[in-house]
Amino acid sequence: MDVITWAHGSREELKRVVLTKLNAAKGGGYIFQSDHSVPSNVSGQNYDYVVNLVREYGKYPLRLGEYDIPMKAE
Repeated sequence: MDVITWAHGSREELKRVVLTKLNAAKGGGYIFQSDHSVPSNVSGQNYDYVVNLVREYGKYPLRLGEYDIPMKAE
């Protein structure tokens, strides 16, 4: 996850980014992480919010609601 968004994004933006990225977890093997070390300008509230989103929505079977992107058939 982009740490600039993590530091300055609204709750809705953080949720949109997290749930959209969790689409990559379909089929397994995805580890959610920041794109760099988490900087000190990421508030504790934003950090906890993102971690809790991943814990809530990152469990199988994935239930991403409006952020679900159907996988293409191969």
